[in-house]
Amino acid sequence: MKLLIGVLLLISSNMMAQQHIAQFAVWKPKPGLEKKFENGYKQHLLWHKNSGDTWNWYGWYVVSGPQDGCFIDATFGHKWEDFDKPVSPAEDGADNELHTVPFGDFLWRYKVEKLPHLSTPDSSVLNAKLLRLISLSVSELPAALKLMEKLKDREMDSILGFQIYKMVDGGDLNQLIILIGCNSFKEFGKTAHFQEEIAALEIASEVKVINSIRSETLLYKPEMSLLP
Repeated sequence: MKLLIGVLLLISSNMMAQQHIAQFAVWKPKPGLEKKFENGYKQHLLWHKNSGDTWNWYGWYVVSGPQDGCFIDATFGHKWEDFDKPVSPAEDGADNELHTVPFGDFLWRYKVEKLPHLSTPDSSVLNAKLLRLISLSVSELPAALKLMEKLKDREMDSILGFQIYKMVDGGDLNQLIILIGCNSFKEFGKTAHFQEEIAALEIASEVKVINSIRSETLLYKPEMSLLP
């Protein structure tokens, strides 16, 4: 019986893990065509809605950092097989070519896997007014994940909420991404010493696994999002 329960728990765990894939896409609106890009993207979201797409689509403009001025869209909570059966791929591509491509350059796409045990349960992170996107380049992923466990324990009550992801396709696989939701810059300020917090945890743990930290700020655009 214990063996059966263990097997069922393992299967359940694997199934849950499969539901935490997110896909990000990065666009750069063409100079002078920013408004047309925005209107075209809204038209494309309308196609998704009218086509019965059940995926969620979140949209942000990057307002600080290396991707400043870019538009990022992302869809969350997927199993891997979801990407084998998106809604009407050919029609999706044709509508995208019509309404979005003329006004913006597609830069890249990548997939990440959410780590629920390292993330806060608050689901409002993604549609907070501001989203702080912190990218960590690490030298050893397992040790870095242990560090993130301590970070969660320390930061749980001090900020609105955060989600931690690991890169699984389209980027550096030794990379972790932390999304922190903030509804004001007052809340944002609570994360201002993030780098020092991580450094302190590394010192306390007597490990050095973080090679570099990059921070960007995203502004949520509800009118450029689709949440079925």
